[in-house]
Amino acid sequence: MRRFASLLIAGAVSLVAALPSSLAGQGFGVYEHNTCAMGRAGVTAARPCADGSAIYFSPAGLAGLTGTRISAGVTLIGAQGNFTDDFLGTQSDLKNPLIPVPNLYITRAVSPKVTAGIGVYAPYGLETKWDSVNSPGRFLGYNTIIRSIYIQPTIGVQLSPKLKFGIGVAYITSHLKLRQRADLSTQPVPPALGAPAGTTFGMLGVPTGTDFADATLEANGHGFSVNFGAIWQATDRLSIGGHWLTRKQIDYDGDATFKQVLTGLVLPVALGPLPAGTPVDVVLQPQFASGAPLSNGPVATAINMPPQGSLGFAYKVNDAWSVMADYQYVVWGWFNEVDINFANAGTPDLALHPQNKDTHGFRFGTEYQYSSKLQLRGGYLYHGGASPAQFVTPLLPEGERNEFTIGAGITLNPHWHADLAYQYIKQSDRRGTVNLAAGNTGLYKFSANLFAAGIALTF
Repeated sequence: MRRFASLLIAGAVSLVAALPSSLAGQGFGVYEHNTCAMGRAGVTAARPCADGSAIYFSPAGLAGLTGTRISAGVTLIGAQGNFTDDFLGTQSDLKNPLIPVPNLYITRAVSPKVTAGIGVYAPYGLETKWDSVNSPGRFLGYNTIIRSIYIQPTIGVQLSPKLKFGIGVAYITSHLKLRQRADLSTQPVPPALGAPAGTTFGMLGVPTGTDFADATLEANGHGFSVNFGAIWQATDRLSIGGHWLTRKQIDYDGDATFKQVLTGLVLPVALGPLPAGTPVDVVLQPQFASGAPLSNGPVATAINMPPQGSLGFAYKVNDAWSVMADYQYVVWGWFNEVDINFANAGTPDLALHPQNKDTHGFRFGTEYQYSSKLQLRGGYLYHGGASPAQFVTPLLPEGERNEFTIGAGITLNPHWHADLAYQYIKQSDRRGTVNLAAGNTGLYKFSANLFAAGIALTF
């Protein structure tokens, strides 16, 4: 049964490997924490939106903002996906709910050259939900949830007529949860029952895919990260900028809990002192007792969040039309070692060595001032996948993506402004697995529709 406890945490780590990513970057993380920016495909390095969202996207963009600005918004993420098994031809569908991701930014001009602000946003959020009874991937994970909130005070300074600089320190609070089933047929028979070493319950006639345990890993972590950037106004029409989010180790502490799932089976043959016909569920009960491999207990780990940054330009074609582009880089090579520590001595600690790849993203956006009250936006972006081919699972069926966006900004009156945006994500089909021991045995498909709305007040 120790093997199952290790698989539970291995699944959790494969999930957490996706934490510092973005829905417009990698995995199911979220890059759409502002409606204006989402409408132009997240292109913000050289010219962030003038609503305080520069706090996240490019801190230097705060410099020059006048008065007091308050903006709030929400992005609704509707994800669809499925896995088709090569051999059986069966299809299991992702059952995600519609996920809301909120954001809030407040800025205040301290002087003509200095603006300060604070932002509350959720850059790393994930939920993948599959059928807990019938999904073939439930033994790796059927419900995965991450909730991360960043609270970031930031300051932007106009260093010279052409150069802006900004820096912020974000306090991070993160929560993760993984739910997973266990397949009895793959588990070794306890040595105390007298079976030869290496005997599994499957060898005794237990059918493949027999659920006998439901496991939950739940943990919380906290930390700080630094976000800084600069913007250079090269000409009256051209600006060049970039930002960098530093690497940070997050320490997670939580609990692993195991609940027995009744199988209703009986032993088909005698096993040691147990006669044929003995209920299998009675045989398994000691594995859930205090101190046993599947007993509840604390667990701890530490995750290195890799650094990431962007570099881009914005060009004003004329008084009404602007074009812009960004390059985004995430240094996934920093994520190379994870140690899992159980307080329960009966469950072995685990050391893992993920093999994620650095990723590159390219974003292109445009804005057009259609009238004094209406601004139109659009964009396209592409990025590669971070997950290696051998680690595409129900927890994170991630791959390269093409994404398309449209949006609009509406001036309601001199003080109030509203934004709307839509984004479509098409991920390339990717081969993956529902059983790490069997290799890639099927095809994952994924797409998503995102809708965002925001409101901003200036005074």
